[in-house]
Amino acid sequence: MNERFLVEQLKEQLEPRYSCVLSHQDLTRLTVFKGALKERLGYLPVLNEIDLILVGRAGHLSAVEVKYFKLKKDGGFNRPFYDGIGQALSLFRYGFDHVALWHLFPSDIDQSRFDRYGAATWWFIRNQLKLPLDFSYFKVEDSLGTPRFVVMQYDGPTSSVQLTPIDSPGFLVTWKYANPLAQTEDVQCLRAALVKALGIGDSALAETSHTSLHGHVSGSTSTPS
Repeated sequence: MNERFLVEQLKEQLEPRYSCVLSHQDLTRLTVFKGALKERLGYLPVLNEIDLILVGRAGHLSAVEVKYFKLKKDGGFNRPFYDGIGQALSLFRYGFDHVALWHLFPSDIDQSRFDRYGAATWWFIRNQLKLPLDFSYFKVEDSLGTPRFVVMQYDGPTSSVQLTPIDSPGFLVTWKYANPLAQTEDVQCLRAALVKALGIGDSALAETSHTSLHGHVSGSTSTPS
């Protein structure tokens, strides 16, 4: 399994809960959006690919940055624990109501090592940096070739407990942290340009209420602070 495949599987499993789910949206290919960025900001910033865009039925618009951690031959992970934080934070500029960072891990890793990355990253983002970023981490189980994304819940700086897979009927995505830039003129303008470029409809321009993954994932998990 590779990251691109896993993002597509997340898309398929989340689609029943949303009006629309888009994957692998390369902003460098959106000519109209790039034009709006340059006009509004006076320059064209470095643009990245958005792994998942979730469009809610009431126009709620969320983005998810996904990182898949694999073990190297020496037993270490192929990525640093903070991977994806900067990319995720950059998405607030485009007017998403909420932004999430999801870290995925293979299910056969040692629990203590998993917690040193998953739970410790949750602690780092939430309690140390206090970022308005939804964060969740998952074990990825292989179920006859189809991945099952099992939500893990923070239970302390170096421990976690297993919750439900996202394909379970009772699974609910919960969003806790609103975009702190949402009401600024530049960000509202860029959101309108992005919605138009993606062709996802005027409903995504509507102001929506604050929401939260239960299973959970929340954009982040619902966990103790």
